[in-house]
Amino acid sequence: MPDVRYSQTPGLRTRPVEAAGSLIVYTPDRPKVHWLNLSGWYLFELSQDADGERIAAEYADAVAGQVPRDDALQQARAYLADLVERGVLRARSA
Repeated sequence: MPDVRYSQTPGLRTRPVEAAGSLIVYTPDRPKVHWLNLSGWYLFELSQDADGERIAAEYADAVAGQVPRDDALQQARAYLADLVERGVLRARSA
């Protein structure tokens, strides 16, 4: 993930479902509805033309005390890759 910047895919439709702690994201280019849990929602919000390592570090800081830092960094990186694969985020070299 070094030198990778993430951004939200243009044209998405989103709807928060706060009672369920979820964000619903519709990807019209690849028609599908995605349910993001709180972690995914947080990473999605952080991904506004942002550096991947900074996003992972902010996520690790947010879950400090609940998840060991190395595990949190690994979770964030994996989730970012998953969101790119699903078409929710875009990744580009910095």
